[in-house]
Amino acid sequence: MGSLALINGTIYTSFNPLKKTNNLLIYNGYFKIISNSNEILDFAKREKIEIIDLKNKFAIPGFIDAHMHLDELGEFIKGINLKETTSIKNFCYYISKEKDKFKTWIFGHGWDQEKFIEKRWPNHFDVDNCSSNKPLFLSRIDLHSALINQNAINILISINKKLYGVERFPDGSPTGIIKEDAFEEIRKIFRETRSIEEQKEILELAQNELLANGVTSIGFMSVDEKTLNALLELRSENKLKIRVSAYLRPEIMEMSRQVRNDDLLSIKGIKLFADGSFGSRTALLSYPYEDDPTNKGYEAMSKGDLLENCMKAKELNLKTAIHAIGDKGIDNVIWVYERCGKKNRIEHASLIREDQFSKIAKVDPFVVVQPHFIISDYWIINRVGKERIKWVYPFKTLANYGINIAFSTDSPVEPIDPFLTITSAVNRGKDQELELYRYTKHESLDVLEAYDAYTNKSSLAIDRDDIGKIEIGEKGDLVILDKDPIENYQSNKVLITIINGDIVYKNPDQNLIF
Repeated sequence: MGSLALINGTIYTSFNPLKKTNNLLIYNGYFKIISNSNEILDFAKREKIEIIDLKNKFAIPGFIDAHMHLDELGEFIKGINLKETTSIKNFCYYISKEKDKFKTWIFGHGWDQEKFIEKRWPNHFDVDNCSSNKPLFLSRIDLHSALINQNAINILISINKKLYGVERFPDGSPTGIIKEDAFEEIRKIFRETRSIEEQKEILELAQNELLANGVTSIGFMSVDEKTLNALLELRSENKLKIRVSAYLRPEIMEMSRQVRNDDLLSIKGIKLFADGSFGSRTALLSYPYEDDPTNKGYEAMSKGDLLENCMKAKELNLKTAIHAIGDKGIDNVIWVYERCGKKNRIEHASLIREDQFSKIAKVDPFVVVQPHFIISDYWIINRVGKERIKWVYPFKTLANYGINIAFSTDSPVEPIDPFLTITSAVNRGKDQELELYRYTKHESLDVLEAYDAYTNKSSLAIDRDDIGKIEIGEKGDLVILDKDPIENYQSNKVLITIINGDIVYKNPDQNLIF
């Protein structure tokens, strides 16, 4: 744990209420002195502590991404980036360009069929000829669907297990699109080919990306056994720099008994699924999809199974985080938390009916939202129609009901850049002239609410009450920025990221370093 003195800057210590100072001192990893410049300088000189003159730059508490996937972000960085793909024809270009770097499976992420000029979902015939003899796994942007090639389809068939989510042609043969259960099964097989050392490399790639974006703490969702072991090894090797609150897959929750929690790595809960996603039309709805009238979505786990797992987690002193995007999925989660207890989590909560807000408030969860979904799901009105569009991403209404909302990116589903997240929460697609803005602009948060949700509220969501604000006795995590974050919330540059008083990232552009 390090020690630093920061002077001559504008340091926002809290956003609710708004507080700021010009100077502070971190000592042995904790904020020790705030505001008193003479006392700070005397202490720093006496203890030989490094002094950083901010020269009128700005600092804020470290960003806390309350729901993201460190392993999948690393896979995205290492794999084939398909986020900008606007045509199925482009798949083979990207695959051919990068396929030789993969040892076993070819993998990539980020495509969205809503963007394709072909106006259809891809299938295995689109990629079989360009993916050589290796199995292929290309996940959709929402991480609820994927495209696989014929080699991977053969593996799927060999499992000889009836799985939900295997899309088929009229003749009954698999199209290569897999969703939900089938998606999870194939992803599990693909990941089993990876060694612990490869898993550690992927986690470190993701960690570096987070630090460069000023993210100092995360809620790491759906941690499996291999990934947990990789995290433990990174911690023992002093390579884990970021704070990780881990939410385990339910089948390994008993492993929490064997892990010694510490300042950087702690097991806080389990992650469950009530439904799927809007992009894959598997979010569980009370009424059918507007653009698929025979479909109400997918119940990933029954209410009984959700409750059973929540109660087991409670016995282990773990919180439960349940993914629920559709309103019917949220009904199921409310039912569970009425029986399992307060202060658990609802992940996403993308479509909330008017009658549900008071019920959610009574079970008093942390609702962890992803504001950039507003931008990515620009087509959402096609899914839910004009009557239900007013219920989508209702951040302001949640806040007005006194419900704690925390921010996250669900990365790599959404970009890890916090300023994109904040802009989405405040502007709600106004800059992009999205149709959604016209219907839901009343759900915009103000800038201070957005920053508070990304710092203090997110700290509570990941079960850490010692981070998220700059106060004496709190952990010494902060981010130094090039511009005033209040005035420049749409775009800013991270200059330095500090965790426990240690500088863990410096912007390589020397022209920006004071």
